[in-house]
Amino acid sequence: MLQRLWIWLIFLCLKGGEFTMVMVCVSLIVNGRRTFDQIPVNLQDDVKADLKAMGLGTDGKPLA
Repeated sequence: MLQRLWIWLIFLCLKGGEFTMVMVCVSLIVNGRRTFDQIPVNLQDDVKADLKAMGLGTDGKPLA
């Protein structure tokens, strides 16, 4: 799963802009370096959607 995340991050970081910030926030949550509440409000909806698309909750852990 971690390998898939890195491939996704590399691909999406090439696109730049706000989308890159979303992926940085997603990776910080997945790696336990930030909580969802620490993510800027303007990015939270996109971060939540990307986490859900990866099968993860807002805590970065797999959905049950």
